[in-house]
Amino acid sequence: MSSFLVFESELVRYAIPAEAVDSIFWMPTLSPIEAAPPWFVGLANWHGEVVHVLDLGLRFKHSPRNYLTSTNIILVSTPQMRCGIVADSVMGLTEASFESIVKREMAMPSDFSSAYSDLIEGEIKQGDEIILLLNLQNLLTVKIGQEFPKVGEDSSFELVNSRTAHDEEVFSARMHQLALPVIDNKNENKDGYALVTIGGIRYAIEIAYITEFTHLKQCVPLPCCPQYILGVINLRGEILSVIDMTSLLNIQNIADKQDIVILQFESKRVALAVQKVEDFRYFDRHLISNLQNVEEHHAQCKSLLKVDDGVAGILDIEAILLGSLLEIDEHV
Repeated sequence: MSSFLVFESELVRYAIPAEAVDSIFWMPTLSPIEAAPPWFVGLANWHGEVVHVLDLGLRFKHSPRNYLTSTNIILVSTPQMRCGIVADSVMGLTEASFESIVKREMAMPSDFSSAYSDLIEGEIKQGDEIILLLNLQNLLTVKIGQEFPKVGEDSSFELVNSRTAHDEEVFSARMHQLALPVIDNKNENKDGYALVTIGGIRYAIEIAYITEFTHLKQCVPLPCCPQYILGVINLRGEILSVIDMTSLLNIQNIADKQDIVILQFESKRVALAVQKVEDFRYFDRHLISNLQNVEEHHAQCKSLLKVDDGVAGILDIEAILLGSLLEIDEHV
């Protein structure tokens, strides 16, 4: 069995060998890049190292697109170079046997050839899904003498920036955070938190409880459940309950829930529906303060975290997962 990281780009699922992945981080502001193939969309400063960032959509001649604050970059290493790959969402790790991998030469006719056929090494069968296995070595190889369209020469590469001012601030803050030297957080007085928005209010979730992030899709409602149980999702064959925190936090602003955070503590594992996953950062512990006068929307929080010019309630994940909230005792 081999391990692969599965991610999604423009509704297509790809897989890369897990051992090639160095890190995964949120999309920051990218620096412009010159004299490079058009599928390299910019440069990122990864803790002092300059990293080229590649968009698979552009590599396969798709139209350019705007990146969201929920967009990821997967940092991979090959003998040629270290590079970032843009991902709309990271699905997680999967195990695949040799028998479940269909090599490219077996899936395609022997006389079939295209400019992109050597970028796909094969296909992985996972239930009813087919995941394309990328050939990283070919993907990151640029042939000497190969010519590329100049800026403005190909109208398909024109793009209107639809980012909001808030989005630009988020991308910029990530850029500065990503450029900082690597810190051994075990020896520093810092903890990692995911910043999420629930009903227009910012909250923080400790990294120790988070296993992954993804988008909220196909949530199936359940009968005879409390209002805060949104339903269940099928996460790669695992059925998880989805908690709607707006009810538990007494938030009247029922905003659309776009993302979910997969949480785990001891044997309990659930999905937390949020309006948006904003960012992931490390904070000094002196920025954490005790709750004084507990407001209604901090009912499920254990403390406050000072973030920029405001505060975020730190959700008490252990109380949520180990309490009686997930025990449904109703008769049909």
